[in-house]
Amino acid sequence: MNINAPDSLERHQLIPLILSLSLPVMVTLLVQAMYNFVDSIYVSRINEYAFTALSLAFPIQVLVTAVASGTGVGVNVLIARALGNKNPEKASSIAAHGFVLAGLNWVVFVAMSFLLIGPYFQILSATGQVERMGRQYLRIIIIFSLGTFVGNIGVRILQAAGDMRRPMLYEVTGAMVNIALDPVMIFGLGGFPRLGVTGAAIATVVGQFVSMLLVVQSVFRSRSSNVKVTFRGFRFSFRTAQNIYWASLPTIIMQSMCTMYITGLNTVAIRFTEAAVSVIGVYYKLQTFLLIPTYGINQGITPLISYNYGAKNYRRMWTALWYSTVLSFISLSAGTLIFWLFTRQLLDIFAATSEAIAVGVPALRIISTSFPFFVFTILNPTLFQSTGYIRKNIAITIVRQIICLVPLAIILSRFGLTYFWLTFPLSEIIATVLALVYTYQLYKGPLSPRFASDTSHA
Repeated sequence: MNINAPDSLERHQLIPLILSLSLPVMVTLLVQAMYNFVDSIYVSRINEYAFTALSLAFPIQVLVTAVASGTGVGVNVLIARALGNKNPEKASSIAAHGFVLAGLNWVVFVAMSFLLIGPYFQILSATGQVERMGRQYLRIIIIFSLGTFVGNIGVRILQAAGDMRRPMLYEVTGAMVNIALDPVMIFGLGGFPRLGVTGAAIATVVGQFVSMLLVVQSVFRSRSSNVKVTFRGFRFSFRTAQNIYWASLPTIIMQSMCTMYITGLNTVAIRFTEAAVSVIGVYYKLQTFLLIPTYGINQGITPLISYNYGAKNYRRMWTALWYSTVLSFISLSAGTLIFWLFTRQLLDIFAATSEAIAVGVPALRIISTSFPFFVFTILNPTLFQSTGYIRKNIAITIVRQIICLVPLAIILSRFGLTYFWLTFPLSEIIATVLALVYTYQLYKGPLSPRFASDTSHA
């Protein structure tokens, strides 16, 4: 089954279609999550300073991923939309522009890394060891991030063309390389020098480069894909680049804001204890795994919604969103249950200290009450992004991550650390209300399943 299945596809056939598109993405996301997760587990065995250093470096890694995956989402949306309009030549041009933009993004980040990494750690850490380890780790991750930028574009090109299997296999291969190299590089096994956090960074970027090389060769050598990428006669179009970034803007903003609000949360939490910072780091690493089913479904239905929007089949588009919502709600509710029942065990994965456990057990249980609301703050914005209603997507992101999260953290922290953790569910509830209001407006208005007509975007 593929995204360009006949418009007459029965509703009961949509669930297998959604799963066929989403499951390979879930595996890919699982593998991607392993990069940072495995690093964190091994690094936590070095000493407490090393894990804190990676926790502080994490927001910047998120920023790199935000721009890389966000640009990829823009490419994915526009390619799928072009294919829905039966325009493979336009789809191929968009793909070529995606690779060019990946290279430009990488150059910008490398330049910024030499200017900002030092001051960043000086501001957030008063411990010399934490600052030194953090700088070592992050500098390698950014300088060799070309694999991340180019690999994300290649993955999204393949997915937009309906190929979910090969990106999954390539990501698995890269992750296996990372996992195999981590203990060797970190602890100096098999005659290798003991490199600590530097070794963790090297293992990560090597795995990313392996995955990137496999993806790129697949994109350029595939004969079955209806997206043919070539640079013969290529002319860079600022309009195409603008369209890619416009379509990717919500994803970039949403994930970039993650950098800002995690940094803000760390700044507030460290006033109580460094253990609170470690707990935030643990939570976001665990959250990565928790959200894999939802983000997998999210990425899986993005080309499906974009294609059907381009084909003006609104009824099928809404039905796909509804089934995706139900599937995601089930997985996130299960995540809440796991966080409540196995809180101590989850903290022990990262060799948590007694202080971190005392802080982390009530923290993770309170935070987990926000999980079911992720359904609406992740999936519903995908509808807006895929159909061109970018402003609505951005508005939800701003409310959730700027207006609510850090300001609420500052206010609630005045009443104590327990109240500080309430920031997470309250922010999600407020953003959910806004997402549902916007969704209802489109369902009853320009994207009503009762008709299919051209609409102007609000």
